[in-house]
Amino acid sequence: MNPVGRVPALVLDTGEVLFDSSAILDHLDQLAGPERALVPAHEPKRREVLRIVACALGALEKVVAALYEQTMHPPEKVHAPWVTHNESQALGGLKWLAALAPAPWLAGDRLTQADITTVVMYDFTRIVSPKLIPDGRFPSLDKLAARSTELPAFSQTLPVGEVDQANPALPREARA
Repeated sequence: MNPVGRVPALVLDTGEVLFDSSAILDHLDQLAGPERALVPAHEPKRREVLRIVACALGALEKVVAALYEQTMHPPEKVHAPWVTHNESQALGGLKWLAALAPAPWLAGDRLTQADITTVVMYDFTRIVSPKLIPDGRFPSLDKLAARSTELPAFSQTLPVGEVDQANPALPREARA
């Protein structure tokens, strides 16, 4: 569906295919309307949410780059400086996100795409690279993740089970 072979892709009723999460989320926000959209339609709130999303996605990309380097190459071919470089950049994003003061959410009084993207990145990082996020390192992000987990949309989609260290990106149950 996606010309570059990535997921996700969304096939619309018209047959048109949207690819890239940002394009899909923008389409869904248009369908939901401005009152329910996860990204506000107008500035300055729109820019605030998109800045946070960009940082969380950037941190996620760096976590994934480090993960791929460690899991897609034989151990003797892993370039440790590249892993360290990517993890350092991910930590920069995590620190920036942790410095935001949720009130009660990252961009104000309601859940936005900023919160969703940040929590998904944070939870993924805790699974695949727990050394980057030891308990208590980022209390504000721990609190945000806990608050989000109280919502059914999060609690019903959390990965479960033991993580396979040979392929830490997925819990064992997800690969069965």
